[in-house]
Amino acid sequence: MVTSISSTERLASWISILIDPDRVVDCYVINGHETRPKAVITAGIHGDEYEGMTAVRDLISKISVLNLRGSVWLIPVANPTALAAGTRLNPEDGKNLARTFPGNLAGSPTEQLAARLFEQIGDADYLIDLHSGGVEYEFVPVAGFYGEAKRSNCSFAAAQHFGMDALWQLPDTPGVLSYELSRRGTCVVGCEYLGAGRLSTAGRRRYQEGILECLNLWSILPQSHRALQQVPSFTGDWLLSSVEGIFESRVELGATVDQGCEVAVITSARGNILQRFTAPVSGKVLGLRSKAYIRSGNWGVLLGQDCEVTNG
Repeated sequence: MVTSISSTERLASWISILIDPDRVVDCYVINGHETRPKAVITAGIHGDEYEGMTAVRDLISKISVLNLRGSVWLIPVANPTALAAGTRLNPEDGKNLARTFPGNLAGSPTEQLAARLFEQIGDADYLIDLHSGGVEYEFVPVAGFYGEAKRSNCSFAAAQHFGMDALWQLPDTPGVLSYELSRRGTCVVGCEYLGAGRLSTAGRRRYQEGILECLNLWSILPQSHRALQQVPSFTGDWLLSSVEGIFESRVELGATVDQGCEVAVITSARGNILQRFTAPVSGKVLGLRSKAYIRSGNWGVLLGQDCEVTNG
């Protein structure tokens, strides 16, 4: 359910996506001279990831409605309860919103939140979903895409234009907003920028620049193109912890490692090694756990393997 809190005659206004009588998600909608395409920019899916939230919030006043084609939906904080708690998970039920889409209106608070959001943005033509490592992780600045690494793939092209340090072929993970929308045919890009609970000023700025560049690429917000830089593309997923203990990285974020190299260990309080992380392939360390204490099933190391880009 959506309720407007500004004049419907205006081209731009705040609306409230009503989750229940006590919870709303604020969304700023800018309508151009046509109803389509519809671009949605989301941040704050996790409550401890701040670059996207501040970038989207600050961008609201910078987008000109006069030259806009279609509509742009800006959601600075998709998970207000998690933001208030400063946590990745929703403290109301302990669930991860980024694994809950398309949601369930009869389910838990996070499932209801996912369902209400999906009602309003599930018909998007384009999606930019902004993340960071939060309190527990750090990422090399990456723009993620689904599908093949080829220039005719809209998702890959958007990731290229976003302007991050690397491209990451996102794993197909049910419940993730970008994945669920990509299955519907939406052109999506999902980004990560550093983390460890910090707010990066550079990340905030680069996210704004990337959003504007994609809106320009999609002919929603015409402006001058910046030069397209060629950056490496990677595929791969996280290596998971199988024990609880203290996570100790043996490599730096962004390091290039050889197959078989020890990249991290988990130790006990007495110093015994409980688990070793070794690189299954040669590649680049795209992500690391930043919080030292780790539990079974947590992400440990994200190792990216070179992904061939084709001209198709």
